[in-house]
Amino acid sequence: MRRLRAWLARLGGLFHRKRRDRELAAEMKSHLQMHIEDNLRAGMSAEQARRQALIKLGGVEQTKENYRDRRGLPFLETLLQDFRFAARMLLKNPGFTAVAVLTLALGIGANTAIFSIVNGVLLQPLPYPSP
Repeated sequence: MRRLRAWLARLGGLFHRKRRDRELAAEMKSHLQMHIEDNLRAGMSAEQARRQALIKLGGVEQTKENYRDRRGLPFLETLLQDFRFAARMLLKNPGFTAVAVLTLALGIGANTAIFSIVNGVLLQPLPYPSP
């Protein structure tokens, strides 16, 4: 049950991406600010407090990337990116798109015709009692 819930959460990570990124940025900013305030109370200068807070967090952008990797389904995200790219390229080159679609249509049609003939002649028994 736990794994199913984890997969559903990761699948949900594909939707509302901008909102989740904004929430993550706000949370990282608040954590950074808390660490800076702790360092200022410890007697550090403002510049040094910020630097130490960034070191303690291990890099804000790196942490965001790690979270994004864990949040979604990388395989599915890559597949969707590839489909979007393919659609853009097909729309960009309508001549190539027409030739590709025509070639696929002829190939599928020929395959269907040949299978129908082979099925009717070779695979199905003849409609006689003793052929």
